[in-house]
Amino acid sequence: MFDSPAFKVSSAAFLLLAQHAENSRSRIGVIVAKKHVKLATRRNRLKRLVREQFRLNLFHPSLDLVVLARSAADSMDNAQVTNDLEQLWAKLQEKASA
Repeated sequence: MFDSPAFKVSSAAFLLLAQHAENSRSRIGVIVAKKHVKLATRRNRLKRLVREQFRLNLFHPSLDLVVLARSAADSMDNAQVTNDLEQLWAKLQEKASA
């Protein structure tokens, strides 16, 4: 998945890698490295926010996603993270549908 993703979208705070799912459901993997976000509470907050945005946004066709948080995500509040992820989901959906 990391070597050759079918789709790739990014912002200053997140990198999304995706490929078409082999089964009928979309799946997600979230990586928030300690190197980029030092405190465990902040890493867990980012993971919760990413999973919630994934739950609220359905993908057609189904995709397997990996979301990598960058160090810029650490300084964002919940609203900024949500807004950034919504923009990335829209870009990804556009690429996957084309």
